[in-house]
Amino acid sequence: MNAEALVGPAFAVSHHTGNLTQFAIAIKNGKWTLALIYLGLIVVFFLGSTIAGMLFYQCDVGRSKRYGYFLIFQGAVYVLMSFIIPDTLLLIPCFYASLSLGVQNGILMNFHGVTTRTTHMTGYLTDAGVELGKRLRGAKKDRWKLPYFVLHMVIYVIGAVAGALLRHTLLLYAVTIAGTVQVACGIVYFAGVMPEYRKERAVQL
Repeated sequence: MNAEALVGPAFAVSHHTGNLTQFAIAIKNGKWTLALIYLGLIVVFFLGSTIAGMLFYQCDVGRSKRYGYFLIFQGAVYVLMSFIIPDTLLLIPCFYASLSLGVQNGILMNFHGVTTRTTHMTGYLTDAGVELGKRLRGAKKDRWKLPYFVLHMVIYVIGAVAGALLRHTLLLYAVTIAGTVQVACGIVYFAGVMPEYRKERAVQL
């Protein structure tokens, strides 16, 4: 989604370090409309994170029906917008994408003690560098972490390439594909993750 937004309306919807910088530059240059757009993207991402805190803070991370419902709902709205939003109102999908990615990033899925973020890779780049440094010093514990972080970055790049290509060829309908992928992920979550979780809970009880 970030690649689609950058190729199309030319706004980042997930990387708000850059948006904060662009917001400051727009203020310096007296471009108040542009500054308000950047501020809006930042604020709705923050609101998305707030929603995540409200909805998911008591959930067993990654093992709640709410995650599946969120994926399906988010994807369905993307698909719906791609058919009803005209090309002249592309900022609406941008704001929605920033909001939904704020929720997604705020879920903070945890994998063996590692916080799993999905919207920006600066943390993974840092973590991968730290893990490589540990290996170079001879550390043998948690050797899986370095390939885990690298894999996330590789998958992100693949998704960004796909988003850029789809945006170039399908224009606004690229959002349809992105939404369909989200819905499919929600269905897979219900079909695969939740049954396994129920089995684990049954064994524990």
